[in-house]
Amino acid sequence: MWTIWRSEWKTTSRQKSYYTILILWLLVISLLIMLERTNGAISGYTNMTGTIVNIMLYILPLFMLIYGSFSIANEMENGQWRLLCTYPLEMSSYFFGKLGGQFTAQAVSYSLAFWLSMLIGLMTGISIFLHWMLVLYLFSLLLILFFLCFGLFLGSFVSTRWQALTYSVGVWFVLIMIWPTLLIAITSTLPYPMIGAVLKTAMFINPAEFTRFFLVAKLNAGSIFGQAYDSIVPLFEQGIVWGVIFLYAFAVIAVLGGLSIWKLTRRRAN
Repeated sequence: MWTIWRSEWKTTSRQKSYYTILILWLLVISLLIMLERTNGAISGYTNMTGTIVNIMLYILPLFMLIYGSFSIANEMENGQWRLLCTYPLEMSSYFFGKLGGQFTAQAVSYSLAFWLSMLIGLMTGISIFLHWMLVLYLFSLLLILFFLCFGLFLGSFVSTRWQALTYSVGVWFVLIMIWPTLLIAITSTLPYPMIGAVLKTAMFINPAEFTRFFLVAKLNAGSIFGQAYDSIVPLFEQGIVWGVIFLYAFAVIAVLGGLSIWKLTRRRAN
């Protein structure tokens, strides 16, 4: 596993696109922070925070889905997968090595861009609260982890990069772009007493919604979600939320990883 981890990290960090994305993150976050310069200190859940969160929700999951799915699809397409199958390699080591290497590479890239942007903001006279920075940073890392895992899951079921791109965009479109519309369409057909339970269940099904709820609650703005979520907002505002995040991350990785390992094992047998 550690060999694949290191190999994946080195391969990803040597690509030109890796540094292009780093520059993109730096520019986007810096420009968004600079827009807040005339509004004083950045703290809590403001309009600017909402804008930054929405942009992260649009861009990060799509990039991570593509990176994750391409990581496996590329090896399927160029024949490297067949070579790996000749070695006594456990598919669990292969999957988690891929996940660890990709997450390390993407987290380092994003972290560098994020903290440089915060430094630029502080140097230009913008007051940014540490709690705000840490919550937004953790929110971004969770998105990277969850959707890289989702991308590797998709990569396990495809044979070409074109298929990987198609599936990645399709999943991104459903989970990010039309998710609110989908929920409205579903809940409009349900009896009123069931709506709250369905909305809360849907939040745990979609990692993007879960991480967004976590960020908003930690910035003491959980009330914006409405009465349906009142029963779980206190859970995310207390210290127990870290245990909830750990269990949720474990469940997501276990489910997606287990299905991916099962599929990769079957493909190897064939």
